Amino acid sequence: MRTVPKRRAGLALLVVMFFILLAVSGIATFLRRATIDGMVVRNRDFAARSEALARGGIRLATALLLQDRVDETEAEFRAETRHELWAQVGASPLRVTDGGELHLRIEDAGARLNLNSLVLDGTVRDELAEGFLTEVLDRVIEEIPGGDEKRNYDAEELARNLLDYLDEDNVGITGSLEDDYYQRQDPSYRAANRPLLSVDELGMVEGFDGPLVEALRPYVSVYPLTGGDGINPNTAAPWVLALLYHGTTSDYRLAVADTVRDILELRETGDVLCESSEGSECIAVAEAIEGEIFPPLTFETDVFRVEARARYGDVERTVTAWLDRSDPAEPRWLAWDVR
Repeated sequence: MRTVPKRRAGLALLVVMFFILLAVSGIATFLRRATIDGMVVRNRDFAARSEALARGGIRLATALLLQDRVDETEAEFRAETRHELWAQVGASPLRVTDGGELHLRIEDAGARLNLNSLVLDGTVRDELAEGFLTEVLDRVIEEIPGGDEKRNYDAEELARNLLDYLDEDNVGITGSLEDDYYQRQDPSYRAANRPLLSVDELGMVEGFDGPLVEALRPYVSVYPLTGGDGINPNTAAPWVLALLYHGTTSDYRLAVADTVRDILELRETGDVLCESSEGSECIAVAEAIEGEIFPPLTFETDVFRVEARARYGDVERTVTAWLDRSDPAEPRWLAWDVR
């Protein structure tokens, strides 16, 4: 019998091992790609279901708000409060039978400060506007995390820039031309000279950068675009209530912690603040806040912010919409965003 030389046998073994390794690698690659493809298909399905559930949440919120509008026609006085069903629906998530989870959050327009309320009919609403906006920006800037280099803003200059951006004329508060800064940008543009269309538009205003806009977002809104008033003391969060600007003559100041606490205590006991308690079962706002308030408070509204956040597995979609229910027969969507 002939024997295979050891050299050739070793070479054959190497070839066999190579093909075995190649086969194992191919199988592993196939399994990995199959797993990834399966995850992609699953995530696409979860994304579609999450968005559908979130859109359904918007419809549910619309139904709640329209029902509330109908109920208010028989009420002694209208006031949006945190005790109503539309405000309570976000207390816990809603779970559906196929494993989805929906979180709803509904806010009336007065739950945040409407920046557009500082300008009325194209002109700055009151001489108090600049001082008020300066103090608001000062307070928000103080809350920006990081050292002093992260809070290097001039609140007074920012306040003037924003008011100039909103009012109809082309001359700044200091007498300079409003468009000088904007025309030097690339690409160039002009001051809007109209109400803000979104909070994001603040980034177009001279001096307002990304971190400052994000810091302002929990405090402010821009709806209603026109005709809006100030904060609703019955629904605003504590940090928004701290922006209540009150006083007499030239002695105006932002609300201190004790004032905010008094309002929250009234709300916790079920009391409702209103402009005047005469002829109705509510507490006049003057009993909780001293002096006049700027901008004027709002107690009722037909404009609401609805946030519907839905989740399937580890995939989440959020739909945010602004609803105007002033005509219950034909509610209008003022804005719609899907993320």
